[in-house]
Amino acid sequence: MTRPDFVAGWVWNIRGNPRVRLRMPAGWFDGLAREITDRAELDDARDAICETVDVFDYGECAVHLRGLPTRAKIKDLHRYWFDTGRPLVIELRAAPR
Repeated sequence: MTRPDFVAGWVWNIRGNPRVRLRMPAGWFDGLAREITDRAELDDARDAICETVDVFDYGECAVHLRGLPTRAKIKDLHRYWFDTGRPLVIELRAAPR
C-alpha cells in the first residue's frame, strides 16, 4: 500500500450525503451508509467479509490474482482489501421501493 491515507471519491460522497439507493434482486432499497468505527462491529464485519467464500469470489480472484483461485487466496485478498480500505455498512429500509 503506497498511500495509506487515500480516500476514494465515493467515500467522500457518502460522508457528504450518506443517503444511498441500491438495486438488489428484490427491488430498489433506500438506505444510509456509514463507515464502521466500533471495534466489535468492525471485527464482525471483517469475519463476515473475509472468512466467507462463495462461488462469485473465485471469478473475482481470477481477475485480481495470478494462478488458479483458491479459498486461501480469496480470503487473503479480502483481508487485504478490508485492512487497507474503508469498511462501510449500509442500513437498508425494511421494504423496497
